Amino acid sequence: MLELRGLTKRYGPMTAVDALTVEFRPGAVTGFLGPNGAGKTTTMLMVLGLLRPTAGTARVGGRPYHDLAEPMREVGAMLDAHAVHPGRSGRAHLRALAAGNRLPRARVDEVLDRVGLSAVAGRPAGVYSLGMRQRLGLAAALLGDPAVLLLDEPVNGLDPAGIAWLRTLLRDLAGEGRTVVLSSHLMSEMELTADRLVVIGHGRLVADTTLAAFLDRAAPAALLVRAAGDPVFDAALRAAGGAVRDLPEGGWLVSGLAAYEVGRLALAHGTVLTELTSRRDSLEDVFMSVTSFAGDLR
Repeated sequence: MLELRGLTKRYGPMTAVDALTVEFRPGAVTGFLGPNGAGKTTTMLMVLGLLRPTAGTARVGGRPYHDLAEPMREVGAMLDAHAVHPGRSGRAHLRALAAGNRLPRARVDEVLDRVGLSAVAGRPAGVYSLGMRQRLGLAAALLGDPAVLLLDEPVNGLDPAGIAWLRTLLRDLAGEGRTVVLSSHLMSEMELTADRLVVIGHGRLVADTTLAAFLDRAAPAALLVRAAGDPVFDAALRAAGGAVRDLPEGGWLVSGLAAYEVGRLALAHGTVLTELTSRRDSLEDVFMSVTSFAGDLR
């Protein structure tokens, strides 16, 4: 469990994080979202004791980070995948972290295998691709087998297969009862990965809810309707009470009618439907609408 209570960070007259109170829960992947400058990285730095809050608290398992006797066993973090000496091999990098944090050396090969780096673990990190460095950063975050994971943009540099692999890994980690906090600007991927969302803007909490509930903020779903050989079916849709918009590529976008009503109307009208699908705003659409007040200001 990661708990923030009134967490605040000010830099002179500017407030980067403003009385943020939220719980990141175990057993779920929580997307931590906000526009650039919203305060996401500042929040993570305060959780990890790398920035001192102006007010409020951040607690991991009920304790501040600086009170954790063995912090890597409690919380694993990946904020900068480039934070590794380029001349040191991936394995040597992890062994140094393990030695400095009293972690068993055998754990190094376990995490290398879990992130798919065993075959290249002896190579200098300086020759790693961006995707390989991301995997090394994940390995470092997992090294202490922590209950809480803070991951800032872990998808960067991964190819499509790597993104699908990461999605499965994060869901598996949450399924093991861990608290997984994922910050990313890739809304399409967040929509496939996250169970819950915490959204901030100007450092303030905008939403703390499930993904499904957040998407319910969108406009009601519309129906994409296409018909074979019937250019005037739109008149029947309007007469039935539908709000109809002609599409340049053919067909209509219809709101105000349920799919079964359109189907029943087509049957009565003798119209053959070639497409009847629901269209709803994506996570990106809803995110942009609720954070429009909090653009890139810092």
